[in-house]
Amino acid sequence: MTTIFIRTIIIYAVLLTAMRLMGKRQIGELEISDLITTLLISEIASLPITDTNIPVSHAIIPIIILLTLEVTSSVMLVKFPNIKKYISTRPTTLIKNGKLLPRQMQKVRLTADELISELRQNGILGISEVQYAILEQNGKISVIPKPKNRPLTAKDMNVTVSDSGLYHIMIENGQISEHGLSESGFTREKLDAFLAGKGLSRKDIYIMMRSDAGDIEIIKKEKK
Repeated sequence: MTTIFIRTIIIYAVLLTAMRLMGKRQIGELEISDLITTLLISEIASLPITDTNIPVSHAIIPIIILLTLEVTSSVMLVKFPNIKKYISTRPTTLIKNGKLLPRQMQKVRLTADELISELRQNGILGISEVQYAILEQNGKISVIPKPKNRPLTAKDMNVTVSDSGLYHIMIENGQISEHGLSESGFTREKLDAFLAGKGLSRKDIYIMMRSDAGDIEIIKKEKK
């Protein structure tokens, strides 16, 4: 039992490092090469955990090799974009100016039911309402409505809307977030002085956020 526990911790640490280096993308957003690498790594990682006769190195070495190949291919794609057509897919236009493109649908093996379902999820009732529908490289469908079917924006209505910018978490569950504090332009001393002026302490706060515009929002912990 101890051996399995130690092996699991080692493999977990290696996988965590590998995933961090590969980047933070969900399975539904992975390209073909990313998905293949992820599946292979998960399969290889399970072997020394379930079979104690297999050395841990027999998993670590292939994981490092796959990670190296993945990072190398990513760098190559950035430097030489033309090779992408050999190892990846290209976006495919399925609807153009309200007209369905059957040949493109057949090419990507997408049924009409699947396309209509995607349109409904984007609040579109019919194909004629769509300017463009594009099957992206990650398998998702981008739907762009025709101008007359798009929601009104503040610009359309000649309304000026204030922009608060991003909110950064400075305190979470009573603990300071160093990253959020830095992004907010605060120091620990400045934060403590602000809280003291409000008659609060860190342990009283569940969430404290500050926007780029300087707006501060505080959510206190619920009292037991």
